[in-house]
Amino acid sequence: MEEGLHDCDVARTSSPLRVDKPRVSGIDLFRGALVILVILGHFAELTQRHHFLTWFGVGFRMPLFIGLTGYLFNLEQARRLSSAGMLRKYHDRMVLPWFAACAMALVITGSVEWFSPLYALIRPPYHLWFVPVILAFMFAAKLCRLGPATMLVIAIPISIGSMYLFGVGHDVWQFGMWTPDRRYFIYPIYFTLGMWVARRPAPRHEYPLLLVAFVGLLWWSRLYDHPSTPAEVAAELLLCVPLIVLFPWLRRIRFDVALISAIGRDSLFFYLWHPLIFALWSAWGFSGGWLLVLATGTTLAAWAAIARLPNLSGVLGVRPVASAPHAAASSAPGAASPEGAA
Repeated sequence: MEEGLHDCDVARTSSPLRVDKPRVSGIDLFRGALVILVILGHFAELTQRHHFLTWFGVGFRMPLFIGLTGYLFNLEQARRLSSAGMLRKYHDRMVLPWFAACAMALVITGSVEWFSPLYALIRPPYHLWFVPVILAFMFAAKLCRLGPATMLVIAIPISIGSMYLFGVGHDVWQFGMWTPDRRYFIYPIYFTLGMWVARRPAPRHEYPLLLVAFVGLLWWSRLYDHPSTPAEVAAELLLCVPLIVLFPWLRRIRFDVALISAIGRDSLFFYLWHPLIFALWSAWGFSGGWLLVLATGTTLAAWAAIARLPNLSGVLGVRPVASAPHAAASSAPGAASPEGAA
């Protein structure tokens, strides 16, 4: 989930000396807030799976993550790389941490079989679908050679048709054991919309878009008591599409909340590992508010500790703590930054 959650705004070039743009605080802040909402949503599932708060977040968290990934994806650079080169680029940033989390999940649940590596790509366990799905979208965008607008036109009927077929809520059914995860089919619309928005000027009239999104939010909330697949599809689109169109406004945010932005920069770690920490504390008998407090504290402490272990941080999806000379160079005006915005 690195490109969308963790470091999708990094643009590596083939030149030996790389000069990156400074990070955009609004994007880090927004991404960090989404990660926190995901964690709270999974906590709500543990305490009461069918609670309103669990339902509420399903309608926008991951669609916006997917859209943000598309918005920050450097399509032109990806097409300059070979497929092997692109895979190498994302190996340490996405694939390796995902593989570690997936292997841990399979071992803990006792789901290790001879077909587990293939099955983990087709139907990843629980929340681990994001990395293979987003990599599939990136490689599809790279290889198809179509423009973002054309890809969006193709994605619209595919995604909306799949939404009506599979649903957009948490409780969905699949056709069979080997049917690929539904997110491969229902989320291309948000990824391609994000790519298209990134190449358009910022919208001039944001308030009508916010009003449409608010109507979608109210509609989605009402569907908690009145479930309907067609209505859920329409409400999610009405909520998420205008917000993705407004993504250019994230670059205009000037205030910052340091901890939330830091979580946004290391969002891959928080996304991949927080369910395991919840499960460990639950196994010790904790629940409710104590479970949330202990899991949050443990996750933050682990994050800070792992960042100081270079041999482990990359495997688990945490950026290592920069050395003093490197930190000083990065803070200098015009200096290269390892997390420059694309």
